[in-house]
Amino acid sequence: MTTLAFVILSNVLLVIFLGLILSQLQKPWKWHLRNLVKSKSGNPTQDASLLEIQNQMEKQQKLLQYLKQDQQTLLRKVEDMEQSMKRIGRFQPAATAPPPRVMDKPQPTPRLSPANSLVQVLEQGGDRAALARWSAVKVKITAASQNRIYRGDIAGLELEPAQAGASFLVFQVNGENLLVPNHETLGVFQRCQTGHTGLFALKRQPAQPTPQVSKPARVQPQGKFWRVVEQGEVLIRG
Repeated sequence: MTTLAFVILSNVLLVIFLGLILSQLQKPWKWHLRNLVKSKSGNPTQDASLLEIQNQMEKQQKLLQYLKQDQQTLLRKVEDMEQSMKRIGRFQPAATAPPPRVMDKPQPTPRLSPANSLVQVLEQGGDRAALARWSAVKVKITAASQNRIYRGDIAGLELEPAQAGASFLVFQVNGENLLVPNHETLGVFQRCQTGHTGLFALKRQPAQPTPQVSKPARVQPQGKFWRVVEQGEVLIRG
């Protein structure tokens, strides 16, 4: 659009310039013609000069005709370009606003199971502040259950609360009772390369830096005891 307007303006100025040239070319020759007609005396030399001037005037008249034709041609081109600009402006589509951006709905954070929640805290070093969210009971395996293990009977092993000599912790996480070994017991698992029969199985991994609970054991309260209903799993280096 800007280029087309510039071309139209240039042509308009050219038309005006040609008009000025035409008006200036016509005036001198009319003045010379009047003077020559008045001064015509029958002198052959003057008559020859007059004839030459008349020939020149005829050439100038033809040139003026060509210039007028060019002027008219330019005027038509200017009119055509003006009409083109009007049509372009009429059919040019109006700018439309971009469609509103649809914001992605935030995806809900998947809720961890009680066991995974506890494992996640334990993987982060068992931070006391994090573990304090859940009530915990220090427990140890009962003497009766220990005797059953010696006999090879590991079904329904029981643990009892213990302040001294406790080897395990029972965490109550979102309605579930989860059993994990304490740090001392984890160290025993690593050194002895063996788990606790009926409570925790071991899974060896060469790149495991420190022993880690990968799956807590599940227990149920039975009076003052806790009965094992599902064995847990511990990762050790090996």
